[in-house]
Amino acid sequence: MIVAFDLEGTLVDAELFPALGQHNGMERTLDEITDMAMSGDLDFRASLDMRLGLVQGMSVETVREVAENLSISRGAVETILIVKRLGMIPIIITGGFCVLAERVAEKLGIEYVSCNRFKIEDGYITGVVEPVITGREKAKKLQALASWLGVNLNLCIAVGDGANDIEMMRIAGLSIAYNGCERVIEEADVSVTGKDLTLILPYIEKFVHASPEQGRVLLNQIG
Repeated sequence: MIVAFDLEGTLVDAELFPALGQHNGMERTLDEITDMAMSGDLDFRASLDMRLGLVQGMSVETVREVAENLSISRGAVETILIVKRLGMIPIIITGGFCVLAERVAEKLGIEYVSCNRFKIEDGYITGVVEPVITGREKAKKLQALASWLGVNLNLCIAVGDGANDIEMMRIAGLSIAYNGCERVIEEADVSVTGKDLTLILPYIEKFVHASPEQGRVLLNQIG
């Protein structure tokens, strides 16, 4: 079984681009664009290009320093440990960037990571390496990794908070909205609100101990 986690807003209690905005005076604008992308009011690729335009020219060292200072979500360490103890494989699939995703993966002991990469010239950001991981690509990444690991998609769990997680959540056997926006909550099998990622564990544990057919029925019995 696989548990696919989104990164920012899920495993990390922050968003990279608004944090970068603190360094170039564009925090409010980047925050607004990020919020519009998360809620689905703005296409993810379009929002990404807009945000990249506002941080273009920043040094990679500055971006790395900002990423280092973003906090891992409360309960993330415990959640990943328990997911592993349940015999599941935790993975990260994000439209965010490797400068943050790979650091979090190393800290949490997550082996499989799919993320975007900055295009860099002479130590400065100039764009994004294609192909970009959009919402559709997130679903494809989960499908491909599940196939490679020999895991049926019905035995996969997807956890996220933004509109670009919806397509990945639709193909999973269980989808969990963690502090999700309205559109994600409407799509998800389960919605969890709170500042502790371990709040999702009862749903994961129930699902693990149920067949795919029983899973959603048992979810209704929790709480």
